[in-house]
Amino acid sequence: MLNRLAKLALVSTALAPIFLTLWFVEISSAWQLGVPWLENLAAHWRVGSTYLLAALVLSGLCFGLVWMSASRHGLERLPLKIKSVKTVDKEIVGFLLVYLLPLINQSQSTISVPVLVFVAVIFFFIVYNSHAYHFNPLLGFFGYHFYEVTIEGDITYVLITRQNITDCKAVSQVVQLTEYMILDANHAK
Repeated sequence: MLNRLAKLALVSTALAPIFLTLWFVEISSAWQLGVPWLENLAAHWRVGSTYLLAALVLSGLCFGLVWMSASRHGLERLPLKIKSVKTVDKEIVGFLLVYLLPLINQSQSTISVPVLVFVAVIFFFIVYNSHAYHFNPLLGFFGYHFYEVTIEGDITYVLITRQNITDCKAVSQVVQLTEYMILDANHAK
């Protein structure tokens, strides 16, 4: 299982799309209509670059955590027998609202940083304390799917895998990322 620091890192990577949205807001407010695209890009390429860099670093961290967890030298591989499977990919749509909040300020010339920090902190603690680590669009971007699986003993977990599961026997080995989240060890990379 991941330690507390790795869990915090996994939750913080869910904030990457917020930084990407902030970058878009910054670049779109600096963009000059009527000026050719290449000239605009040359003049404003550094606008919001800190936000873009933060999004890229968090994306790399997310991918690295999942990749290292599933590697042969990562977490212990555990055998698994699944009794039932239900997709939960659609539940991530509700979290998209948080990622679009920076666009609400679009009518103003500046971004309200204190409001965004407050929203990000609230979002962070809700995700961390609700065991909703898997609601991370970066994992979806990297090709992972999310399933609610019930195993022997009637324990329910969220399974993260790159394969589309149509048979309960499709997953035989996992690594346990958190108390309620497991990763398909054979199809994680």
